[in-house]
Amino acid sequence: MNNIIRMLSVNKDFRMVLADTRQIAEQALSEFRGTDCMRGFLEQIITGCTLLSSINDVNAKISFSFRLSQGVSVFCQITDANFTMEYKDTIHEFKGTVAELFDNKSVVSITTGNWETGLHTGTVEANMDSVVMLFAHFTVQSEQLPSQFIWAGDGCSRGILMQPLPFAVEPFISKAAYELNYHSKELEHMDWKCVPARFRHLAKVISENRIGRLYDDGTIYKN
Repeated sequence: MNNIIRMLSVNKDFRMVLADTRQIAEQALSEFRGTDCMRGFLEQIITGCTLLSSINDVNAKISFSFRLSQGVSVFCQITDANFTMEYKDTIHEFKGTVAELFDNKSVVSITTGNWETGLHTGTVEANMDSVVMLFAHFTVQSEQLPSQFIWAGDGCSRGILMQPLPFAVEPFISKAAYELNYHSKELEHMDWKCVPARFRHLAKVISENRIGRLYDDGTIYKN
């Protein structure tokens, strides 16, 4: 089943992506031994990386490097719609809060492209302890279109990325953002097949895709 839904607003003034990363997280964190707090933090990173990579070409190569304090680092990569994640073992023993991982030396780098087409890396300071704000901050600071990230309800593995287009009118964007935040509470438990219909008053589906994580034998993890 596809877990990425790309949509364009009815007025064509913003585009959006909805992602369900539950199965990606299940595989990526199958050997995680840390606290529930740190697991939730990693799940949020997985969702944020998936959303940001899907706003353009889901088949493009993109990597995310989080170099944080307390000796914690996280690396995610999406290549040909396959998701992989690596993190230092120090996160297994870390018992603190997410806020303790961020200081004035923490940075996030995102690299797109490859050696054939050319690499582009953007790096920003990661001095905020909200993954949602961190990804939004990156889009502002790295010469991309400023975007809003919304998690679904209290969960970490479903989310929405809303990206206003350059000619968008602010009052309409604010109203749409409010509605997306409101409906995101339902998204956490909604049957995924019903999601496009729930948001069709705001946007129409452009494409549905799948980002999955490879098993060790090279096959793609699917439903």
